Amino acid sequence: MRSHCLTRDLVLVAVAVACIAAPASAASRAVGDQLVYTLKSTSDTPMPAGLPAIARGQYEATRAMANGTITTLTLHIDSLNLDGSAKATGTAIQSLPSGTNPMAVKTMAMQGRALEATILADGGIVPKYDAPNVDPTTVGTMSHAQQTAMADQFNANYAGGLVKGHVGDFNEFALGCSKRSSFKTGDAWRLVDATTSTTWTFAVTGADQVAGHKVALITMSTSFASQNMTSKRNATGDYDADQHLVVVFHEDSQSTNSAISGTTTMTEDIALR
Repeated sequence: MRSHCLTRDLVLVAVAVACIAAPASAASRAVGDQLVYTLKSTSDTPMPAGLPAIARGQYEATRAMANGTITTLTLHIDSLNLDGSAKATGTAIQSLPSGTNPMAVKTMAMQGRALEATILADGGIVPKYDAPNVDPTTVGTMSHAQQTAMADQFNANYAGGLVKGHVGDFNEFALGCSKRSSFKTGDAWRLVDATTSTTWTFAVTGADQVAGHKVALITMSTSFASQNMTSKRNATGDYDADQHLVVVFHEDSQSTNSAISGTTTMTEDIALR
């Protein structure tokens, strides 16, 4: 009898510990759930001086294609973790703007689309990405088998790298929002990212309803200045505290560098469908 009671008590303790370890956000996610985001970024970088006319045309065409490309990220939740995060698999599919060179369209269609990712408890997205470990000086001497293996690795990591390039500050926004248990217009706080020595300032500017859920309207900003470079980033977004998800994210960035004439501007837009 004692062994049965002990087993029962251990089970109850394990369940209690799991309930304590799993944050409330985990309850809003379930295996089989699907999240679909649209990702779009633009950049306006000063054109290098001295380019011939044909090169300038190619530069503008490439920039227009990049700025008009929209990526659809679809994630299917496969499993849940006790810390509130979830493992997901899915695809990242790029839609190129109309008028894009057919050869470029064909090339992009050949890139890998499948990816694995972790959806963090705060709503951030961390795609699996294994950076290629290739010495460019040896590419020309590789065997056919080595070149094929390198191409396969590139395709396998393409979607993960694509998403990784979009979600850096989106994840900072999700992390900063998760630091608050409630949101009141006028609230302000800071998040310090020790890995990049970046301090973000957050503020609540209001509230709204999205698909029946209350969301907080939040701003996030940072700036940096040195002898050779200045930069500032300003973001706005909608955060669903009940589901721990970023619903909408928009960021404007500006930077100047003494080595480059002019100012580089960038935007990032990520929206949950």
